[in-house]
Amino acid sequence: MEGSSSSIPVVFTKLRIDTNTQKHFSKNVTIEIPYEKLDLVLEQPVDFESLRANGFDIKKLFQDQGWLSYFDILNGPVYTQLVKDFWKRCDIITQEEADKEYNNKVAENPDKNRGKSRIELGLREFTETEIRSGCTGYEVTITQSTIA
Repeated sequence: MEGSSSSIPVVFTKLRIDTNTQKHFSKNVTIEIPYEKLDLVLEQPVDFESLRANGFDIKKLFQDQGWLSYFDILNGPVYTQLVKDFWKRCDIITQEEADKEYNNKVAENPDKNRGKSRIELGLREFTETEIRSGCTGYEVTITQSTIA
């Protein structure tokens, strides 16, 4: 899945990755756990041919519903070091943290910033709890909506 955004599977097109910034995004480690102690639970690949050979020819059922590309993603590569690095650097931003972020920005210059929107203050719009992290120089934000 390297390369241009056109190579990103359709299920990940809502994943917010800020590629418009000119500078490298760097995020400090927020969880002090050694990489070797982070265990990943990897999905088991779905092998439709093995299922068919054992009397369970179900591939057409998923094909008719348009789910085969989902199984391609499940059966695709997992970059374990990248996943571990993402989670070691993540922050969970709830409404409470977003409100604190806004209030801190207003407090920087109350006369100038009071009454302005998050966007006007240079903050991103906040609509739901976010997982914010950084990978390979890019800021990544995951929400329940992007997963759904």
